[in-house]
Amino acid sequence: MDDPAELIKGYLGKAQERGDLTLLGAADDTWDVLLESTWKESVAASLRLGDWNLHAEAFFMRAPEDNVGATYRLLLQRNVRSGPWRFCANEAGDVMLVALVPRAAISEDELDRLLGALVTLTDETYVPYMKLGYQSGLEEQVRRGGPGVDQLPPWAREREKPPE
Repeated sequence: MDDPAELIKGYLGKAQERGDLTLLGAADDTWDVLLESTWKESVAASLRLGDWNLHAEAFFMRAPEDNVGATYRLLLQRNVRSGPWRFCANEAGDVMLVALVPRAAISEDELDRLLGALVTLTDETYVPYMKLGYQSGLEEQVRRGGPGVDQLPPWAREREKPPE
């Protein structure tokens, strides 16, 4: 079997060359990456290789301001079908995504699935989370003429434009 640290390092280097992610930093079997996201523009994730597994963690959103119970319930329901990722909250109520991959299961395909699932889960959960967790703020923003969450954000619309 390949050395997992070298496999991760090689995968991240190739993914960065393809433009799939940005490697923000690396030290002591820990890598910080930035992935493009439709709704959040980008998702930062930290990958830490331990003795038994690869621990991945990403910040999702601040704690909800409205409909707290319903918002956390949404996340718990999503945990059922979220692949390796699980929503959890820190002491302040802010929402994180965490995943564990057994060291023996680390491969380029598994890393691709892991990071792809993170972006997919983030994009699929963003709008429902915002509508529940920040309902009053969104309503106020729309009342003042600002954008809601009924259309893609500017950076996502820019990505969809065909090259000239």
